[in-house]
Amino acid sequence: MTSRRPKLLLFVALLGGCHEQSATIDAGPPPQSLPTLPVAIGGKLFTLQIADEPAERETGLMHVRSMPINHGMLFVFPTAELRSFWMRDTLINLDIIYLNADQRVVSTHTMTAHDLNTTPSAGDTKFAIELNAGLAAVLKLKAGDRIELPAEAMSGVR
Repeated sequence: MTSRRPKLLLFVALLGGCHEQSATIDAGPPPQSLPTLPVAIGGKLFTLQIADEPAERETGLMHVRSMPINHGMLFVFPTAELRSFWMRDTLINLDIIYLNADQRVVSTHTMTAHDLNTTPSAGDTKFAIELNAGLAAVLKLKAGDRIELPAEAMSGVR
């Protein structure tokens, strides 16, 4: 008679790993389907989803499992003021680029998935752009740089 214990232990270990992964990946609703605009950032072209309504801004990139390297999200706010973002229910690490009303970089930060601490802007912000983590450094973005947004983004696309 052969022992089933090693096979059973392997199955339990694999099942435990699958359960943990599915709890993280399958949590929550699917990502938002929003209009997009092309935006040049640091000499590279990105396709940004536009979040210009309160519910869209609140949801942001929550529940997104992965994002192409040249994609992101542009948050458009009605007024320029100090802002803070957090990463509740966000599954991927992101860079945030805060822009003032003149479309100049106020500050950039890298945010970690699931982090409930807020990441504040360093000044009044009318726009925020989220990209995959590390891209702000690769693009060498710094305070004062200008990111020209399409006219449609200035007051939302709808």
